[in-house]
Amino acid sequence: MHKIKSAIAIACFGAVTAAAQQDRPAPTFRAGTELVQVSVVAVDKQGKPVADLRRDEFQIFDNGAPQEVKLFLSETSKPSPPEPLAPNTFTNSSHSGYSVLLFDNLATEFAYRGSGASGEGWARQKALQMMRTIPAGDKIAIYALWRKLQIIREFTSDRDSLIRQLTAMGGSVDTPDWNHCALDPDLKGAAQDAVARAREIGECGRVDALQRTRSMDEELQQVADHLAGIPGRKNLIWLAGQFPVSPAALQKLKNAGVAIYPVDVHASMTTVEECDKSDGYKALRALAATTGGRAFYCRGDLDVAIREAMEDGRAGYTLGFYQSGDGGGATVHQLGVRVSRAGVTLRYRNSYQAEPPRAASADPVADLVRALNQPVDSSAIPVKATVTPGGDRLNVQATLDAENLDLSPEQNLWTGKLEVVARFTTADGIVAGGVFHQTVTLNLRQGTYDAALRDGFAYHTELKVPDKAVELKLLFANPASGKIGTVTIPLSEIAAR
Repeated sequence: MHKIKSAIAIACFGAVTAAAQQDRPAPTFRAGTELVQVSVVAVDKQGKPVADLRRDEFQIFDNGAPQEVKLFLSETSKPSPPEPLAPNTFTNSSHSGYSVLLFDNLATEFAYRGSGASGEGWARQKALQMMRTIPAGDKIAIYALWRKLQIIREFTSDRDSLIRQLTAMGGSVDTPDWNHCALDPDLKGAAQDAVARAREIGECGRVDALQRTRSMDEELQQVADHLAGIPGRKNLIWLAGQFPVSPAALQKLKNAGVAIYPVDVHASMTTVEECDKSDGYKALRALAATTGGRAFYCRGDLDVAIREAMEDGRAGYTLGFYQSGDGGGATVHQLGVRVSRAGVTLRYRNSYQAEPPRAASADPVADLVRALNQPVDSSAIPVKATVTPGGDRLNVQATLDAENLDLSPEQNLWTGKLEVVARFTTADGIVAGGVFHQTVTLNLRQGTYDAALRDGFAYHTELKVPDKAVELKLLFANPASGKIGTVTIPLSEIAAR
């Protein structure tokens, strides 16, 4: 393991023992009973958010059995610019309202030249139109389904960057992959009997459609895995002309807290009321409803539809309960949520999959390193880090929220452990200079602990900057609770400040 000079700030916090020796036993994260969290959107009869519901007005059911609501969060904040920070200071302060624009280039033609679109896909033009009006603070990502999932732009509130990346994104549907069709190559381009030729083309199209469906299913599961590490609700705004999704991929998206907002990009002269009677759109509404989302179709104002999908869920609630261990394998549980207040309609995912307890990891440090690959910083442990450059080194002063370290009282001390991981990466995402890992043993006297609760727990380290590094990422993990806090530090922003 790559070693970097490190020191723990102990002047303010008393007895703290730092241990980074190679011979220490590897940390083991707690496995067992899981807290199941359910994001709930509540609206009145006019479809307007209901933001003043109380915990005692909710009931939650797991396979029909009532559960005690152990977690209750009311989320009513609107997007706003991040609070200004001191120079060279970075934080993982949590954000709400993460939205992904997912463009399906496997089965939908985004190069369609609709009315008013000059050489660009009509749906993309509408998405660009929406981008130009998003308020500061909105966190948006752009993904695309091709033969391989593409991250066009990861989560950011940089509107100009989103517009540039969406404008540059290829707009055509994938061409048929003739090379993978089990056909006689001599038939391609040769003069053949019209019936035989049509049959061969039809078979090739069938094979190509199967490949596209398989790719879409795999990529949707990748999207679920990719978003699972982001806490809270994620709105997946799926722009397409059709929406095939397997039960396995759908359940993965539900487990990841992803609400699907299918947006049919085919404009229609038919009214929404008439479309509502269509069996196809009934199925689309059902798909969205099972995840707590909404379906949008038969609309010419796709920019407004996308905006409505982004804004949905900002005024919502997170309910949590501890699942009962059934001792079996992975099983799907049906969820139910009720509210006692009249005239309120709820939207939420209708199921979750209970996984069997995980065995202790053979390489928990590697697990922590993988946690650094999440698309956004984890804020289960709030962190504020100030970085001071000095030659080829960075002096890092981090302040952690002590309450979320979940220390335990033991013989007049507050005790616990903290795992620290630091990693530099290059512009192409390759780890630069190895990975630093340290185990910090905490033994805080009562007065020291009280001060940490008030002012935060201070951690100090000095890191050598490897060649070609453009980004530093820090991780702080509590092995007892499984909580993690990560902070991303672009080195260019240090130089710019």
